[in-house]
Amino acid sequence: MMAGMFPALTSLVSLLLVTGPALAQSARTSGCPLVVPPSQAELQPLRLRPERVASKNALGCLSPADGIYGPDGCPLRLCGPEAGVIQLPLP
Repeated sequence: MMAGMFPALTSLVSLLLVTGPALAQSARTSGCPLVVPPSQAELQPLRLRPERVASKNALGCLSPADGIYGPDGCPLRLCGPEAGVIQLPLP
């Protein structure tokens, strides 16, 4: 594809390449404090809509990387290493 044929698309792709990681991080946290180290920000649990928090917390943790959520939809902490882990029977 020739870059000159689609200047708006070319500009959008350039913008995403430069700002994509920052935008992805911003979209993921949406103003929530990180509950993971900054170097592992891609592992931050997603922010929930506040009306979904009670049902999500009632379900419990699906994995160690899942979160416990506050009323504003922000994760308060990770569930931890034993959360959501099913012990399989030994062979």
